[in-house]
Amino acid sequence: MQFQHIAGVGTRLWRWSRNSGTQPRLLHAAKAAAAAALAWLVARHVPGVAAEYPYYAPLGAVVAMQTTVFAGLRSGLQTLVGIALGIAVAAFTMWVGDAGILAVALAVGVGVLVGGFRILGEGSSWVSTAALFVLLVGGAHAEGYSLGYLVQMAVGVVVGLLVNFLVFPPLHFWDAERRIDQVNSVLATHLDGLADVLEQGKRDERAWDQAQDRLDRAIADVRGRVSIAQESRRINPRGALRGSRARLQRDGSRFRALERVAWYTTDLTELVARSGPVSANLGRPDEAFTTPLVLAIRQVAAMIRGEHPPEEGDRAIAELEDALDASHEQPSDVAVTSTALVSLRGIVESERRATQDADTETGPADAPRRGLRARWELRGRKRGH
Repeated sequence: MQFQHIAGVGTRLWRWSRNSGTQPRLLHAAKAAAAAALAWLVARHVPGVAAEYPYYAPLGAVVAMQTTVFAGLRSGLQTLVGIALGIAVAAFTMWVGDAGILAVALAVGVGVLVGGFRILGEGSSWVSTAALFVLLVGGAHAEGYSLGYLVQMAVGVVVGLLVNFLVFPPLHFWDAERRIDQVNSVLATHLDGLADVLEQGKRDERAWDQAQDRLDRAIADVRGRVSIAQESRRINPRGALRGSRARLQRDGSRFRALERVAWYTTDLTELVARSGPVSANLGRPDEAFTTPLVLAIRQVAAMIRGEHPPEEGDRAIAELEDALDASHEQPSDVAVTSTALVSLRGIVESERRATQDADTETGPADAPRRGLRARWELRGRKRGH
């Protein structure tokens, strides 16, 4: 019994560390530390004048230890190019005059100007930094210092890239998938809030603006994480493993569906919360429209959470359409409800397109729901036949 309790605690800790992102951070920190130490050892055996400046090699290793192998390669190359340009700027400054206040100002000014090119990326800030180092630290030995600085940074970059490439090269699929699940929960809660607004007939402009801002930030965050997940497969030996490409495609499908659902949800928010049903004397549906509209919104919210298949959303929307068809009065009610139908139908169709593969729906991707997915997919295939 005690063993089971300890095992349960261990399982919870493992899940917490994975869900919180602690595991990849710990691994990344350990790899960065190992790369810096290894770069320091290698740097002390570099021949020539560069051996006098071994302390730059660990810095180069840290520069190359990015969240993905490809990002590390890009950052390392951009940094080396920036340093080379900074050395050139320092050489120009020393050719113009002796080191002094004006020389420092000139080096920084020209360095910032040269570093302004977007193609340099992360290397842009290194141009003026390298120019100052060569000018002030190198001094009378600027040539030897410049060579040692550039060579040892290159040594560190190479060591960092090798460590990141060979030791558990990161794939950030899990992080993207977890964030997609979280944003789907935000979307579902947002829709439930819309249903409450319809039922209560009250609105809070400030609250809806804040909710929309949170949703926009969440979508932008997911977009960035999905982009990192896609980038993590490049120049990555683990990216060639079976299933990684399919998993990346599934994540892309889920995110595209998520973006469409967010767009339709925003449109529905504008209609319901600001300019439509709960606005003063402007297109507020009567009970015949409000009840099926609220039901449809709540069913769609449950579908996004993964509690129901898209067919349940279809059924609720069909009831709303029946109420609309039965009405021959209140043109403003009909207009508002028809517009809401477009948004709700768009959400359901976005979900359906993402569920063509049983594991790509926009709802949560946790293990307990896999049985439901399989049944929904099986039912869909039977209907197709």
